[in-house]
Amino acid sequence: MLTAVAFRMAAQGQTPEPKAMHYTIVDGDTLPHVNIETVTVRQFKNKRKQIKYNKLMYNVKKAYPYAVAARDELAYMNSQLAGIEDKEQQEEYVKNYEKLMFKRYEKELRALTISQGRILIKLVDREINNTAYELVKEYRGSVSAFFWQGIARLFGENLKSEYNPTEEDMYIEEIVQLIEAGLI
Repeated sequence: MLTAVAFRMAAQGQTPEPKAMHYTIVDGDTLPHVNIETVTVRQFKNKRKQIKYNKLMYNVKKAYPYAVAARDELAYMNSQLAGIEDKEQQEEYVKNYEKLMFKRYEKELRALTISQGRILIKLVDREINNTAYELVKEYRGSVSAFFWQGIARLFGENLKSEYNPTEEDMYIEEIVQLIEAGLI
């Protein structure tokens, strides 16, 4: 019988590496020593809260890859900008890179729901340590940041939303950690 990890590895065309088993012999019986990962089982008081958590998990799983992509794309863009000394060339590079990102991600991002977009704004702050508003302000200027903040406010959102993993965003953080651990 395959374990969940071995099954997942086999499905991906990988084979698990054999591991040495630690054991103890007690009264002629061999007792294996096995380290078991800690798993948190979330208990809810009612079905409605369980459904709400499951919906949040679904939305975080949809939005998280885009936050990671934003972090990686921003790191790449910054590494390229470091090699450009002329301010006008830097601005031109940012504009061209923005166009490329729109081509690459626009269709998928437009398909996100409002809830997923709200979560994405929070996750961008988590991954980049900067709010979406500050990112727009830094790379596109104050006027552009003000404009996009106004558009976000029309839809009841706030680009200045900060990620707070210990209070209001603790369930999001829990779900992200489960994703990063490969458990969901």
